[in-house]
Parts: sequence; C-alpha cells; structure tokens
Amino acid sequence: FFFSAPRRRGTRPEPRACRNSGMAAEPCARAPAPARAELLRSSAPFSAEDAPRDLPFDVRDATYLEVTCGEEPLYSYVLRHVSRIVKDARSIRADMGRDSLSRGMYSPDDDDDIFDIKGFGKGKGFSSSSSSKRKRPEVKMPSAGLGLGWHPFELSDGKDAKVPAVLLVQRLGKPAGNGPSMYGSLVAFVAGQDQQPLLRLCKEATEAATKVKENRVSLWRYDTKMNFWAHNARRLARSLDSIVLEEGIKKPLLDDIEWFIKDETRAFYAKHGIPYHRCYLFHGDPGTGKTSFMYALAGYLQRNLCFVQMDKGMTDDTFRNAMSRLPSTAMVVLEDIDALFTNHREVDHSTSSLSFSGFLNCLDGLGAPDDVIVCMTTNHPEKLDPAVTRPGRIDMKVAFKSPSADVAARYFLTFFPGESSAAAAFGRSVGGRISERRVSMAQLQHFFLYCHRQEVSAARAAELVADFSFEDGFSSTKWAASYS
Repeated sequence: FFFSAPRRRGTRPEPRACRNSGMAAEPCARAPAPARAELLRSSAPFSAEDAPRDLPFDVRDATYLEVTCGEEPLYSYVLRHVSRIVKDARSIRADMGRDSLSRGMYSPDDDDDIFDIKGFGKGKGFSSSSSSKRKRPEVKMPSAGLGLGWHPFELSDGKDAKVPAVLLVQRLGKPAGNGPSMYGSLVAFVAGQDQQPLLRLCKEATEAATKVKENRVSLWRYDTKMNFWAHNARRLARSLDSIVLEEGIKKPLLDDIEWFIKDETRAFYAKHGIPYHRCYLFHGDPGTGKTSFMYALAGYLQRNLCFVQMDKGMTDDTFRNAMSRLPSTAMVVLEDIDALFTNHREVDHSTSSLSFSGFLNCLDGLGAPDDVIVCMTTNHPEKLDPAVTRPGRIDMKVAFKSPSADVAARYFLTFFPGESSAAAAFGRSVGGRISERRVSMAQLQHFFLYCHRQEVSAARAAELVADFSFEDGFSSTKWAASYS
C-alpha cells in the first residue's frame, strides 16, 4: 500500500506556485498520481497459467485441497506420504532421516537401521574373539523426498479403483520470520468433483505417520512455538520383564491397565458418560525406575509416548491444544509435576505460564482427552496440592521404592540368566546397603554395566558388589588399576 501524509478533513491543499519569474501564483498542472498498489489476493492456491500446462486433466473439472506449512503436522504427513508413492519424481530433496547419525535416535521410517541386539546376551560380555571395536555406522543412502513442482500420482477412490492426482509443492513470497523461512503449501488435485479421495489422502497420511509398529516405541514432544506434536524418534521397545519391581507394586498396576484397555471397559465408560482416560501418579526417589517403567509400558501397550515439556511458552491454551491434538493411542508423560506450582497454587513463571485451573481442566475437565493414559511423576508427593491427587483425577498412585534384597537378586538374573546361586549371593551381599536405602535401581544398573564392561562373571559380580562404591561409581584410580 502507498500512504500519503494526513490532512485535516474538509480542507483542500494550497495551490503551489509555478517556478516562473514575474508571474502570479497559479495552480500548476497536477502530476498524475502513482498507481495504487493492489492488495495481493487470489481465488485459487495455484497459478492459473501453470495449471493447464502441468495438470493431466482439465483444472476446471478438478477438485483440489490446500495444506499450508502452518498446518503442522498434516503438512509433513502428506508430503512424506506422497513422497513414498511417487517413484519417478524429477524434482527431489535428499531426506537423510531425523537424527540419522545419532545413536539411539532414529527417523520414523528407519526401522531397518536399528541395531539388532538379539544375539547379545545380557551380562555375558564380549568373547575374546570378538572385535574390540564396532565398525563405524555407514551413512545410509538418503531417500527421495518431493521437491518443488508438480508431481503426478494416483489415489484410491475407495472402491478398488485409482484416480489420477497431482501434488503441487510450492513456496511463495520472501523469507520472513525469526530464522527466516519462506511460506510454503501443498495443493493436491484430483480429477473429477469427488472430495473423498483428497480427504482420504489426509487420513491415510496421518495413520501412516502415527501408526505404532511392533516392538517399537515412537517418541513425541509438543512444540510450544509451532503448536504441534513433533515425532522425534522411534526406538526399540523395552521388555517389561527387564523392569524389576516388587510384585505388590507391579502386578496391581499391570492388572489395572489391562482392565482399562479392554473393549468392555471402554463401553462401560461410554455408557456412564465417563471420559475414557486413565491417570497414574508415579512417585518415589530419583533412580527408582519411574521413567524406565513408563518407557517399557508404552512398548508393551503399543502406544505413542508423548512428552509435554513445561516451559515459558506453555500457557493454558497451549496445554489445551497439546492435550486435544494428541497422536492416536497416546500415553502422555508429565514429569516432576511438583515443580509446576507453589503451595498457594501459583505458577512458577520460571517453569511455565500454565495456571493451576488450566492444568486441572485438561486432566479431567471439559478439555480432557479421550483414549489416553496419563503418567505423572514426582519425587516429592507431599508437595502436591490435594486437588491434584484426589480420587477421580488420579486413578492410581504407585510408589517406586528402593530395591529390596529380593528385587536386587531378580534384577541380577536379567543380566546373568540362570545364575540363581550367584543371584542369591548378590542379594545377600547388597542387602545391608539396601536396607539403609543407600542403593537405587539406577545404581544397580550402573554396577551391571560395569560388570559387562569388565567381562565379569556372575560369581565374581556377586563378590565384587560388597566393596563396590555406588556413590562414586568406578573411580579413575580403580579404572586405571584394572589395566595393570
């Protein structure tokens, strides 16, 4: 737009004198006004000149759907889904996968590259004939993602037939924003006037992106700036048998979850108008296995593990959006909830901008999600407001305690299978320190990793634990001495 200097309403500009000497001031011939800039607008999300040339069918008899870059995650879902369908694209991007070179982090489509650990027994160490160094992981060949331009493909019409379709990938305007980027959009065209193939494309793309694969756990984290759930990684699931807890803790919890996920239970909730979700509070000292159990539980239930990171961008609206836009079959993790609010229900603004009432409404109020399992953790349950822990809001409280001698012995067997006598000796050796609450499950795991590193046998591990320094781990002096 062009703007002129403002003038008072009802007045006319003073006549300007011509620069002719000896002449009275007379109005000059007014110069033609510059053309007014037109507002950029469009009645279609594509070029009317390009469409007739690049579409294999008449655009006037086509149906089209636009997905803008601001409509995440659908934009990424559709682009990735169609990239798999189009095999002969001429305009491509090299997709290396998310965190393709990071250990433990994998692209959602890189299941074949996950390290196969089936041949390695726990606690057995490497044999003397095995290589002392693993080969450096090879950089894989990137997959072809769709680049800018028009990409023809086919869509299902829902009746075992195919209809011609085209996806336009485009960028518009100049780079803008913090960390400048260009506005982009996808426009999917289909021949005919039926909307269903395009809507089905969005459905199939979302299902493919959020599908939980067997023996895998998909990790999601909510982006408070872009307001969408970002798929961070897919990892190997952890067996529940590797999480050793007292039977009085583990079995009641698993029984409750097995009851909740039954179809009969879901129908019961619906019949009585109860929102279909379950909320658990895991509390206990650090290192007692709360996070490990949630990770193993997500793999067991084949659910997407969704982390909500509380930061200054987390407001009531942001939290409500996060809980209402969860991926399908979600298991939500809210860690250290005792740090969110003060004893007076006031928000700690250094942690988040979420209000106490906004938090509660999203747990079991009108903003509560459906078909969701929520796991909250705290190291200090005594600090929680009674409004958070009341029945109906928290369905079950689970105390994670320091391991008993029996738990330590059973945990020993997960690293040294079949070594029952050594496990019993290990339980006796570490029992005194456990009774004084000086050893956690995390510290026991650290000890077993040390045994694996040193190729320690089961019998030797049972002896070594008596003098092992759990507080300091394996000191540099002892580490150096092991090579002498």
